[in-house]
Amino acid sequence: MDVMQLRAEIPVLSRMTYMNTGWSGPPPRSVAEALKTRVDLEMEEGAASPAVQESGREIRGNARVAAAGLLNASIDEVLVTRNTTEGLNIVLSGLDWKPGDEIITCNLEHGSVIVPIVMLGERYGVKPRVVTLDPHDSRETILQKFEEAFTPSTRMVFVSHIEYSTGMRLPAEDLCRMAHAHGALIMLDGAQTGGHIQLDMAGQGFDFYSIPGQKWVLGYEGVGALYIKRELIPEVHPAHTGGRALVPPVTPDHLEPNINSMDKFVGGSSSAPLQAAFLEASRFIGEIGVENIETRNLGLAEGLKAQLRQIPGVSVLSPEDTELSAGLVSFAVAGWEPKSVVENLWNNHRIVVRQVPHPAAVRASLHFFNTEDEVNQLAEAVKALA
Repeated sequence: MDVMQLRAEIPVLSRMTYMNTGWSGPPPRSVAEALKTRVDLEMEEGAASPAVQESGREIRGNARVAAAGLLNASIDEVLVTRNTTEGLNIVLSGLDWKPGDEIITCNLEHGSVIVPIVMLGERYGVKPRVVTLDPHDSRETILQKFEEAFTPSTRMVFVSHIEYSTGMRLPAEDLCRMAHAHGALIMLDGAQTGGHIQLDMAGQGFDFYSIPGQKWVLGYEGVGALYIKRELIPEVHPAHTGGRALVPPVTPDHLEPNINSMDKFVGGSSSAPLQAAFLEASRFIGEIGVENIETRNLGLAEGLKAQLRQIPGVSVLSPEDTELSAGLVSFAVAGWEPKSVVENLWNNHRIVVRQVPHPAAVRASLHFFNTEDEVNQLAEAVKALA
């Protein structure tokens, strides 16, 4: 991996130290050009002219293939969505819930996990069971805590594969086996995984998985992907229906439900320009190799954590165990509110990070394009604050 050559393809990196990919990644020049080229084509040739329509269909089909590649899933198990949350809600809104059904989650979750569970409780009487994790828990402790949360009413385990708040990488395959042993489903929020770590729906056994295209994949907001295991597709009903919810041709005397296809969840039109950018971003990431990206991200994160741990007054809130770690590093500085640290790092050093609310911390997202010098720069800036 030629980091400096890759950095030259991402213009914003010449202007700042960008460590907020976990919120939204900086698009490479080629990704922006793919978006602009498609927008210009539709402007000049007409979005609904025959040739442009045909090329749009080709883009959408190729975007679905690219999404399947990121997930290592069969194309017929994948749907291109607008974002991670939409994918999660397609599943949650489409399953048949009963009063008293339980969903196991954890205390470190993003609102896109917590809020839908609460809404299911209000609508159907579904009950959350919240596992209390400490970011420094061992793998064995994590699994023990989840095991103790199961009851005969457990219907699903619903957690983030990588927790946005601390970068804790849950032992998802073990949780999957555990859930299935209890007769429960498992759904993973992959907001921090696609383009960041290797995924293998074919081998990991997950039931439902949703990722975005604007974070570690380096695309734009407005595109994501949902995976549903093939045999479970018929069990998820489309809560918002469009023309593809029925098997074509749709006529008054031919109204056959499209039960077995992911197409039934397509609610209407989608953006060819955004999907063209996603397609190029997926190509860009694929040429680097997600395995290479994962190794580099972990190395950068371990280097930053090691430096931060040496600074008096700084607490590292991310896991110490490499197997439970990711490219996200969260930390707190004694005497400083996270918001003030974020502002100071930007105003005085042009370093882009973010704050997270629970646990209250500053979070740096380290992607392959970040350098060891940038890691040192952040550590020195935090040391000055502490």
